[in-house]
Amino acid sequence: MHGFSVAIFAQMAHLRTEQAPLRGRDHTTQPEEILMTHRVLAWRHLLTAGAAALLLTASASALAQRAGEIEVTQAQALPSIPGARNGGGFLTIVNHGKTEDKIVSASSPACGHVELHTMRMEDNVMRMREVGAIPLPAGKTLRMQPGSGYHLMLMDLKQPLNVGDTVPVAVKFAGGATLELQLKVEPRGKIAADAPMPGQGMHGAMH
Repeated sequence: MHGFSVAIFAQMAHLRTEQAPLRGRDHTTQPEEILMTHRVLAWRHLLTAGAAALLLTASASALAQRAGEIEVTQAQALPSIPGARNGGGFLTIVNHGKTEDKIVSASSPACGHVELHTMRMEDNVMRMREVGAIPLPAGKTLRMQPGSGYHLMLMDLKQPLNVGDTVPVAVKFAGGATLELQLKVEPRGKIAADAPMPGQGMHGAMH
């Protein structure tokens, strides 16, 4: 993409050089001037497209982070409930490798400590418990969602989380990799809306 941008700017400089002899003419526009105008417009369009592509690439890279075969494509957190001291973090993680990996720990300067949790329905009661690790099977995607399945529990928050905030969280994997993430605080409905529909994969599970 960098080479593409350099080539575009080089061509634009070349066009400006070619246009120099045309300046100062006050007679009727000549065919070669019309051709030159078309070339300039075409390159301006290409330059605009190239800039847009660069912005999209930067945006995509900001959303996704990867370490080895593990890629986090989405990192979110819930806004704090008034009076609550804990918060929830939710990730979408893809294991591109051929062997299983695991989340073994997480930490954040925004809270006292981070626990790995799971939620499931037992005897018609939703129960939450801490787990020692969150499995990431080979070739699978883990999609965390509020209300069920795996999530990160941000314990003893130092200040409430508000929509629009970002929460730094370091996630460590059994394979040795550590990803420094920025969880974006978003409304529950926004996080839930990104979850797979029934029949497309279990919430907080691999698919």
